[in-house]
Amino acid sequence: MSGVGALVSAALMAAVPPAPPSAVPAPPGAIRRPGPAGSLLIVEDDHSVPLVHVIVASRSGSAADPRHREGLTNLAAEWARHGAGGRTRAALDEAFDALGGTLEVHTEQDVTRLEGEVLARNLDAYLALVADILIRPAFAPAEFARTRLEVEAQIDEGRNDDRQLCERFFMRNVYGEHPYGHPVDGLKASLDAATASEAAAHFRHHFGGKNLIFAFSGDVEPEALARTLEHTFRGLSAAPAPPPNALELRPPVSLTGWRIQLVDKPERQQTQLMFGHPTLRAADPDYVALQVAVAAFGGRAMSATLMDEVRRKRGLAYGAYLVLQERRGSGATLGWVFSGTEKTVPTLKLVLKLYVALMEKGLAPADVAFFQRFLAGSHGADMDVPEQRLAARVSAEIAGLPGDFVDTFAARVAAVTPAEVNDAIKRHIHARDLAITMVATAPEMKKLLVEAKIQESAIDVVPYDSY
Repeated sequence: MSGVGALVSAALMAAVPPAPPSAVPAPPGAIRRPGPAGSLLIVEDDHSVPLVHVIVASRSGSAADPRHREGLTNLAAEWARHGAGGRTRAALDEAFDALGGTLEVHTEQDVTRLEGEVLARNLDAYLALVADILIRPAFAPAEFARTRLEVEAQIDEGRNDDRQLCERFFMRNVYGEHPYGHPVDGLKASLDAATASEAAAHFRHHFGGKNLIFAFSGDVEPEALARTLEHTFRGLSAAPAPPPNALELRPPVSLTGWRIQLVDKPERQQTQLMFGHPTLRAADPDYVALQVAVAAFGGRAMSATLMDEVRRKRGLAYGAYLVLQERRGSGATLGWVFSGTEKTVPTLKLVLKLYVALMEKGLAPADVAFFQRFLAGSHGADMDVPEQRLAARVSAEIAGLPGDFVDTFAARVAAVTPAEVNDAIKRHIHARDLAITMVATAPEMKKLLVEAKIQESAIDVVPYDSY
């Protein structure tokens, strides 16, 4: 449900209020039951198309990386995917291709997912390959070196994407040394220091039974699937889930004031700008109320405050959004604006003014009601796609939300009162204590900032390839 990049595709979404929550069709329910070796199994059957979407998720993401081994979780999972069950990397890829199946590794702060899809008639053979990856990874030394080089190349390539680059620096800016601030794919120095034995042990520790979620949607029979899983994954470790990492779940260090991190990249005509601060865990009672507030301020509707004031009325930016991260630990608000260089400072000033106004004035009851309808309706539209619904179910489980959270989200939104929304704003919006990150050409942007009376001592310039 989170991810700034996902907002771009919906940037021009109309602001017509959707149907009230009571009229939004509820998605089909999912079956939840024990899976292999103490894991959790989530199944939602839909026989309209002969495809099955598959997620095998570890409850450990990059926040579980050891100190000075940032990126180890992602590296270990990629390495396991590159050869297993007596097959080389090429042979394993060919086996998935022969089944019409895909399987990719996706690592986030709280979760690592093996995710793909396959024709329903080939599901059993597909699961045998996944079982090889989890239980019988090859862990070939030569493949470890190759995988590490590929991950490091991806880090280098990511520096060409200004939005991705901005988010990489922003997460460190907002979280500091908290594990959520570490880059998911790691640092070159930490990856170079990692050994094959460390990566193999890390994978086996975090991809055991009780730490896993098996999730399926599509043309499956739940009972038959459960029996297949028990047979196919019978060698899966039943070790208990690793205990929560104390660093992962601790509150991050509070921010004080406004400080600008200026990521210096040559020859930029546009500025990627992110701002935000740590807030609450997804399991916090205020989470849904704060989601309503965030939707009103920076959601996908053209009438959300940021889009209305920054883009529609003034044309200062190509887009302006705010999202609330769904995290097991302290999530963050993440605001994102991208504009031309000459418009960046006026845009920043306006955004900060608007965010302070949200904190100080809250929302009127009519605005709360409008965005309750909008949030419930947009959620219903998103959840109409089975694979998105499955991913949302897994994310909610990882974040510690109730098992029915995805299915009851619209009702939970409808039940929130304006007073609860404004109380959540007062408790969790800290508009005067923000991390601010810009990707721009530093000499030009710093000059504009100083001319706008921003103290030079409040600006930290860092090279774009330094992290």
